[in-house]
Amino acid sequence: MKAYINNTAYDFLQGETILEFVRRIEKNNNAIPTMCQDDRLENFGSCRVCSVEVAREKDGITKTMASCHTPIAERLYIYHNTEKIKRLRKNIVELVLTDYPADKIFPAKGKKATPFQETITQIGIPTIRYPKGENHLDIEPDTSHPYIKSDLSQCINCFRCVRACEEIQGEMILGMSGRGFATNIIKGFDTSFNLSACVSCGACVQTCPTDALTDKFETKTLIADKTVRTTCTYCGVGCQLDVSVINGEIKGIQAPETAEVNEGHTCLKGRFAFQFYNHPDRLKEPLIKKNGKFEEVSWNEAYDFITKKLISIKNEYGADAVGGISSSRATNEENYLMQKMIRVAIGTNNIDGCARVCHAPTAYGMQQAFGTGAATNSIEDLNQTDAIFLFGANPTEAHPVTGAKIKQLFMKGVTSIVVDPVKTKLAKLATYHLQLRPGTNVAILNMMAHYIIKEKLVNQSFINQYTEFYKDFEAHVADLDMSELEELTGVSKELVKKAAIAYASAERAMEFHGLGVTEHYQGSKTVMLLSNIAMMTGNIGKNGAGLNPLRGQNNVQGAADMGVQPHQGAGYMDVNNFEVQQYYAKKYGVDKMPEHEGLKIPEMIDATLQGKFKALWIMGEDTLMTDPNSNHIRKAFEKLDLLIVQELFMSATAEMADIVLPAASYFEKNGTFTNGERRVQRVNKVIDSIGNCKSDGQIMIDMMHRLGYKQPTGQLYDAAKIVEEIADVIPFMKGVTWEGLGKNGLQWPVKDDGTDTKMLHINGNFKKGKGTFHHFDFEETPELVEHRKKFPFILTTARQLEHYNSGTMTRRTENQLISSNDYLEINPLDAGKKDISEGDAVRIFSDRGSVNIPVKLNYTVKPGIVRTTFHQPEIFINLITGNVGDKETLTPEYKVVAVDFEKI
Repeated sequence: MKAYINNTAYDFLQGETILEFVRRIEKNNNAIPTMCQDDRLENFGSCRVCSVEVAREKDGITKTMASCHTPIAERLYIYHNTEKIKRLRKNIVELVLTDYPADKIFPAKGKKATPFQETITQIGIPTIRYPKGENHLDIEPDTSHPYIKSDLSQCINCFRCVRACEEIQGEMILGMSGRGFATNIIKGFDTSFNLSACVSCGACVQTCPTDALTDKFETKTLIADKTVRTTCTYCGVGCQLDVSVINGEIKGIQAPETAEVNEGHTCLKGRFAFQFYNHPDRLKEPLIKKNGKFEEVSWNEAYDFITKKLISIKNEYGADAVGGISSSRATNEENYLMQKMIRVAIGTNNIDGCARVCHAPTAYGMQQAFGTGAATNSIEDLNQTDAIFLFGANPTEAHPVTGAKIKQLFMKGVTSIVVDPVKTKLAKLATYHLQLRPGTNVAILNMMAHYIIKEKLVNQSFINQYTEFYKDFEAHVADLDMSELEELTGVSKELVKKAAIAYASAERAMEFHGLGVTEHYQGSKTVMLLSNIAMMTGNIGKNGAGLNPLRGQNNVQGAADMGVQPHQGAGYMDVNNFEVQQYYAKKYGVDKMPEHEGLKIPEMIDATLQGKFKALWIMGEDTLMTDPNSNHIRKAFEKLDLLIVQELFMSATAEMADIVLPAASYFEKNGTFTNGERRVQRVNKVIDSIGNCKSDGQIMIDMMHRLGYKQPTGQLYDAAKIVEEIADVIPFMKGVTWEGLGKNGLQWPVKDDGTDTKMLHINGNFKKGKGTFHHFDFEETPELVEHRKKFPFILTTARQLEHYNSGTMTRRTENQLISSNDYLEINPLDAGKKDISEGDAVRIFSDRGSVNIPVKLNYTVKPGIVRTTFHQPEIFINLITGNVGDKETLTPEYKVVAVDFEKI
């Protein structure tokens, strides 16, 4: 199929527009100027600057058409730079400039041209022949928002910001009001940015072709000394960022449109919350506690202190009296080095990480079902799915870029099922919302499986060929009493039946789950039952399907991959297996490895209180604030002989340490992060380290040398060399190289030739051989069995868009101005019974303790349920959470806490 550009024939691609065709052939994105067009948005055709002349035959009659939304067709003749078209474009721009500030036509001194200014230059500066009549040049700028400002005197009514807000973020905050010269952009109900429901993603700023919408950093028009591509440090989406640097300081962040993960989009944390890196609170020197107070010391003194204490403890109590907690905020390479240091230089498998308090049940449950504990599909598969099953996750708050993609599909009418005790934004849009009682996940999945079998919607061919133990599972759920489970879960059995049929009837159904699945007494069992639902319907091993955990931290997948867990080393090999021990010993160049699995974090805490565990090294985790039952943790920390903390700031945990080591932020080092879809992406150093900080990787190497192990890659931390070592140790990373990762990374497994894997378990090729069905009955959590009578309400916890985990970083940015408090959400019916009004504060208490917290009344939580976020240390919500956890992994049950509350 051919079309013609200036009478020369070229092949065109199915579905191309004229604009895309000409740009591709001429290899020039400026081949045809545009004004309202953005590749990420649906073509709109409002400005007509991209107009071209089109004819059906050579030298035939031409028509003027907008190239951005006109499909290319066979034997079409395109003339995109004729004198007629040049005059038309110039006249369009001239009309726009009648209502545009004259002093903004050219770039300000020291600034880059805006896209609109580039268009003006490309077309040619017209003479303004038309009189300026009524206009909007006197609209006052809006600077109410901490990050985004608007100067609508420079608005050209291209609608790009409105479309970006709708089509990329799905919020529809921006709109257009008025007619003629009175037409202007409005926010919400024609209010200011800070009073609107804007989620501060910055998509409007990035797409705006003028300076009508900018960020406070003026990132679009910065003339930077350098721009560095790196990977975001916040959630597990793994957005790529372009970071602008001037005079050694970060001055702004944009989202690269060529990034496969985020496609030119990011949330307010990735785009704006970077100021923490040089906050005055940053730790800049090693600190040793002397006589109850921290004193600055040299690195040599710090290393000497640690070495002496660790050797003394190891000699007196044995290597198993020492352990480490690694960090999902550190790179793969740094996590790999820490687990290696604990295992090789100390001699114990007592190494754990933040997956223990979040997604350990995901890894365990999926390994039991499939043999691999990671996402089966890629996020891009959303483009091919027919149904979305969202279980215990709130991605618009916790994984905003992926959440925005899911929200777009919900709004477009894709079959959608949300299982969540709270009526979240996505739950309100869903086809089916199963608003269950917290803790009854196993019961609701048994109900769904029952109806899928009863309605004969199982994929028997897939089951017979690729799975095992299905008959046992089928028999188990077939006999369950649906009325009993209906009462137990609080969800109508008819609604569950409809949702089950919708999922099983879809040709391709894609499941996503979050901490609402894993942070439960039956967390691992829930993951295995989700795996059952996917296998029994054949929704594994094909595009638009699968089981896809939404990873909460940026590198929680990678930390586990690197061996940050007590029972599995790098690459998920069983450390109890003698052959595996020999494998690691050979790879690490040592005589032997520890011979038994180590302690999980809760076990380390308990062992400390029993006097068996003496030294703990924590890298980048605020364990005191983020782990449950904070008083229990505090008592344990007080009993330690040695607590070492590597951190950016003086956290609650660091305050209890004997020695604090200042770590470099992700802007200050090289390495890789692995996102929730198994994508290993480069973290590139943007700036030099603040103060006397060192990267976590350098600290690990320094200490290994001090403890007698010589790291083969040398004394200096070199991410590329560590990547090479990791590829040699971990089979599924075999083909990974620093250079080979490029700009968009690779999804493991990566073959020798560098080919990556977008999807797992194709054609039933499970790592464990056959997919395994499991069956379980619902068990009430001991938390409610023991405490519900005295504490009649159930507290469940959640994340907030503006903040990240314990808020260590985000509270030191202007995100704190947008959201400065945690709140307890209470159903108004419950609040009325206790004479509590909006804005009141309450004391919420459990068997462990109490905290005071302000209240928000909200019907999104059912009566009997209360919810809060956990980002602010002033609240310290983990003072009231308990020690009950998932039976298999000990992951804490943050989602079900027996509480009561009273007005204060």
